[in-house]
Amino acid sequence: MYSYLSGDVLSRAGNFSLNSVNLVSYQGVDGTSQPYKLSITTLVTEINIYESIFNKTLSGNIVVTDATNIIATLPLTGLERVEFKLNTPGINRSFDFTEETGHPMFIYKLDKRQGVTPRTQVYVLHFCSKELILNEQTKVSRAYTGLQSDMVVDMIRNSDYLDSKKDIYVEETLGNHKYVMPRIDPFGGSDILRKQSRSKRFYNAGYHLYETSLGFNYRSIESMLAITDNIARPSVAKFSPGPSNVREGGNYDVLKEMTVVSDYSIKTQFDTLKNLRNGVYSSKLLAHDLFNKTIKEYNYDYHTEFAKSHHTEHGPNGEKSDMKFLTPLSKIYKDKFISDTPESTIYLYTNTSNLHSLEGPPIQDYVQKRLSQHLGFETYNLEMTVPGFTGLSAGDVITFIAPRYASYDPKDPLDRDPYASGRYLVSTVRHVISQIANKHTMHLQCLKDSVNIPYVAETVDTFTDREKSDNGVIDQYTLDDRLLNGLNSGNELFK
Repeated sequence: MYSYLSGDVLSRAGNFSLNSVNLVSYQGVDGTSQPYKLSITTLVTEINIYESIFNKTLSGNIVVTDATNIIATLPLTGLERVEFKLNTPGINRSFDFTEETGHPMFIYKLDKRQGVTPRTQVYVLHFCSKELILNEQTKVSRAYTGLQSDMVVDMIRNSDYLDSKKDIYVEETLGNHKYVMPRIDPFGGSDILRKQSRSKRFYNAGYHLYETSLGFNYRSIESMLAITDNIARPSVAKFSPGPSNVREGGNYDVLKEMTVVSDYSIKTQFDTLKNLRNGVYSSKLLAHDLFNKTIKEYNYDYHTEFAKSHHTEHGPNGEKSDMKFLTPLSKIYKDKFISDTPESTIYLYTNTSNLHSLEGPPIQDYVQKRLSQHLGFETYNLEMTVPGFTGLSAGDVITFIAPRYASYDPKDPLDRDPYASGRYLVSTVRHVISQIANKHTMHLQCLKDSVNIPYVAETVDTFTDREKSDNGVIDQYTLDDRLLNGLNSGNELFK
């Protein structure tokens, strides 16, 4: 979407178009069937909109500076809806919460109410998609047979459940299965399904259900990263830290300014202990079949499985990479690679066959693979602030250029960090629209599960027999007896 930006339409990075912000009461206008509608555009200080691949629906809040006591006069009760439309000038993709062309949001909470003058108060109105409210009011209690992706669509579309009229972008799942939903809310039911969903196109396991400005998405992480099994998904933008007010030939360059990072932080780059505990590098699955009275073991090896799936980084022609591991292929202790120790994480699952309520895929086809892939993304975590743009969504791929933080090296003309730079998956977007500053900014959380330049593989064991061998076992009682003898002999230490 960044390629559609035009400097003729977008005069400044951070510009936005916002129509009237209306509160729609649960009460109707006297004598009509129309609900009462009140514009609060001039009272709005700030609007925040949240979308994330980890959240089922859109949500947000509005900071209101109120000198007319709308809380009592409308009144506000938690049964209202809010309507507005936000977009970046020149871009069709928008957050359309209007009744005429979009989907209004539900006001569900008011908090942080405080007076600033005797006649003025400030408070925050929180809103969410209608589907989140209906999710709390409905339960799914029925049997499904077929594709997991079709089951999720039914729970979203069905008038007895979420009754959503929004578009749903679906990645078809693999295999026909049977589930009996045990009187569970629709999003809870989707969680059962998404954890076991396998892609028809990619070698992976585990899906995400989330909402963006375009509608709902039910897809795998690999679908976010790749178009086909052999072609990576293009990055939508390249961001890099730098000075604002970018000039080109003396003229303000709004298109370059849109990709300038004003602030960033790499929250985590690696956490070996966490990944070992969570089975990212290796694990053992114990599958217990009560019907056949069997227990089977399945070992997972990160370095062996890596090349079978797409990751944030790819090969030179967009193909899957086999060496851009999150952690190097190196021996660290007793001549073993870090992925050679399946006992580090043990999973115990039932794989009982011939169940009436569940005929899902075999657990060895999705449990270890899903947990390793999804938890691996928590390792490389980048946060940054960039100019606001309604064309960017959670689930998009972007490129980030990290500075080298070293003196210039002529052998490195790109002058960038070879590992932290590269492709990232945008997991969360927070849009901030400030009426005071008249500016739209975005706070992005971005994840990475591979490196741009492969780490060097190493077979030298860096720990075994390289430590001082004291082999000492010290008896604490013996030490205490010596101390006691010293005290009894007149030692003045504690007197």
